[in-house]
Amino acid sequence: MLLATHVLFSLFLGVLFFKTNVMFFGFMLVASIMPDLDIYIPFIKHRGIFHSITAGLLLSLVFIQYSLSLFLAFFLGFCSHLFADSLTKMGVKPFWPFSRYNTDFGFITTGKFSEQVFAGIIFVLLAIKLLSIVI
Repeated sequence: MLLATHVLFSLFLGVLFFKTNVMFFGFMLVASIMPDLDIYIPFIKHRGIFHSITAGLLLSLVFIQYSLSLFLAFFLGFCSHLFADSLTKMGVKPFWPFSRYNTDFGFITTGKFSEQVFAGIIFVLLAIKLLSIVI
């Protein structure tokens, strides 16, 4: 999926399940784009090691020394990315290096109409949730 969809999906999950502060949401949003940094590392395959729960846990452990809340926010944001990518035709290997199982549920094609529909639905659900908080 594209960056905007990952950020939107992470924000939706954060608003839906957590009533916390701006820093928590900020960490979730930053973490939601972290797995795609593998695009910029020439010797690492996209949707390889960085698209695993193992990588998410290891990266999240950096923040546990500061706060359990920051650790949780980062880990959940990272995992939101993995879940969203698991809905694509390419899928991910979330349990790497322990398993080569690929979660290619495959009804969304990255950057195509199906992703736009998914993002639109998430946007509408997010707007409804935010309106219910305000009203």
